[in-house]
Amino acid sequence: MNKKYTLREDDTIVRDGRTLYRIQALRHVRFGVEKGAVGGYVEKEANLSQEGPCWLFDEACAYEDARVEGNAILFDQTTLRGKAKLIEAARIFDQAIVQGEAIVSGESIIEDQVVVGGSAILKGNLLLYDDVHVGDAAYLLGDDPKRELVIQGTTMILGSTIMQGYGVFPEEEAILEAGSFLFEGDE
Repeated sequence: MNKKYTLREDDTIVRDGRTLYRIQALRHVRFGVEKGAVGGYVEKEANLSQEGPCWLFDEACAYEDARVEGNAILFDQTTLRGKAKLIEAARIFDQAIVQGEAIVSGESIIEDQVVVGGSAILKGNLLLYDDVHVGDAAYLLGDDPKRELVIQGTTMILGSTIMQGYGVFPEEEAILEAGSFLFEGDE
């Protein structure tokens, strides 16, 4: 396998007591990441696949047993930690955090101060922003490739909540817990 990046031992930061190393491209990785370009920080090579165009930009961090693969990208000051996975074409921006055993996949976009944790699964065409918190065993599926399931505001989605479909939720502050909630959007 032809490695795409190396860990720079001369450029490190410490997060949660763990030393993280800045990544540097060894070859062309994707648009905007040519040989020699520096990226975000990982604790170890297992955090960022050496295959595919996945990447960490800016000051983004992936550590503990977190994994980035496929076409996934972290930007800004985002954090991926625990056993969380960012896969396929998922993107996280700003100060968003994905942790625990959460899996974010598909074309999901997470931004602002969103926190995803527990064993939550986010899949498909999703957009989460503002102060949304998703945790426990929540399952969010944006299953319409032409329209997003948008979750915004000060929203908490916990327990075994299930959200599926498309549209914008909520219009005001909301807490969804313990049980199922189906949101299909307007036809």
